[in-house]
Amino acid sequence: MDYQSNYSSLGPGFEPDPKENQGRIPLWVLLFVACSLLLAVISMLRFPKIFSEYRSYIKAEQRIASGKGETGQALRDLMAVVEEHPDSVPMITKLIDLSMEEGYYELAAYVFDSYLVGKDLTDSQYSRMMGYSARLETYFATYDAIEDLAVEINALPAGSEEEAAAVRAQAREGFSRLLKDSGYDSAMLYYTMSFFTETMEERYDCLQKGYEADPECYDIRTELGNAARVLGKLEEAEEYLDQALAKERSDSGALRGKAIVCLLKGDSQAALDYAQEAYAADPDGTYVRDTYLIALHVNGDTKEEGYIRAELEAEQGTLDEDTLRFLEGQCTLQEYYME
Repeated sequence: MDYQSNYSSLGPGFEPDPKENQGRIPLWVLLFVACSLLLAVISMLRFPKIFSEYRSYIKAEQRIASGKGETGQALRDLMAVVEEHPDSVPMITKLIDLSMEEGYYELAAYVFDSYLVGKDLTDSQYSRMMGYSARLETYFATYDAIEDLAVEINALPAGSEEEAAAVRAQAREGFSRLLKDSGYDSAMLYYTMSFFTETMEERYDCLQKGYEADPECYDIRTELGNAARVLGKLEEAEEYLDQALAKERSDSGALRGKAIVCLLKGDSQAALDYAQEAYAADPDGTYVRDTYLIALHVNGDTKEEGYIRAELEAEQGTLDEDTLRFLEGQCTLQEYYME
């Protein structure tokens, strides 16, 4: 029985029209097109996010190298991409590379442990990551050694100036002992030791040695800039502070340091701009409010000065004695901010 007789047997009116099937699209083609369109729509909806993630990955190194102070934000953006793509070895290794280069060692360690362990690596990737692993082991071993030394010296009496001086001397002795061990990070040791020196010259010397060992150690640029400023080395101080801001523009300590240098150089408006920026970044940062208060006073903004003074008094009860002396005209900026 042929094709037509099968339908003819249904009775009159059921005979097929030979032209009826001509031009009809097969069902499987329709399904394929529909699925393709659906996938295209989904891709279009996700494209902005995917493009943004790709841009964060590609541009991270450029943003850090730009000197615009975007290091922290670039690494945070890249961290968000890694969280979205935890199996992407190129993204993970890129984040670890940049974190290690910029001194964000704890971030590198976190990414290493949380995302890299168990991944398949090329020979070059493996060699590089193992080098970082050894560096991080030294970092955390030094951190632990400093913690142990802190426990030791904190147990000593420091009620009088003589006792406090003895504590500082013992701390320096402890750091000197640790510095003889090549298994510890000398930059971290010199940086921390600088807080136990007797004079600003000694502090400056410690920070210089730490900077030479690792310029990315903590906020060593800011601390070195402030030490140079106290010693009257304003150009050198500004250079270190500019380096700090080129790395992290929101560094309130570096912004405060720049405000002080500008005050000492007679540029009161620039000083106020930097002080305002420091206050906006972190009003509770070390001496940030005090410096903002001084900049407002120098610029004659008595209204805002009153607000900031009230904040300081609410926080600490009374203003610092040296700050009061300056506001009352009993000392100069040089006497206030330099030895």
